[in-house]
Amino acid sequence: MENVAYRTVTLQVGIALAGAALAYLGSGAEAGKSAFYGGMVGTINGLSLLRKVNQAEKAAETLPAQALAILLSGAVNRFVVVLVLFGTAFGVLHLSAVPALATFAASQLAYGWGLRESYKDLL
Repeated sequence: MENVAYRTVTLQVGIALAGAALAYLGSGAEAGKSAFYGGMVGTINGLSLLRKVNQAEKAAETLPAQALAILLSGAVNRFVVVLVLFGTAFGVLHLSAVPALATFAASQLAYGWGLRESYKDLL
């Protein structure tokens, strides 16, 4: 699972860089910065989820209820972090919303795509 996780995070960073390059070429430096920021927010979100899943796996061996609490608290934390980061991007840094959100969405889709093999045993 860890090798898949690292490959997925690398894919997310690659999407952030590719999205930034495309936005830069298409709309200029401001759009490129916004796209890169959005992609990195998606990467941070993915890394946070991986960290919580690893913690929950370790906790599941002794206290399964604690593992569920770790996953739920991680979901709330990730939601808040994404809101704060995008609030900072749009309110403080005045980045463009469309490139940032488009690259964020692509990064999140890459996360699901990259981990699809590791979840086949659950189906």
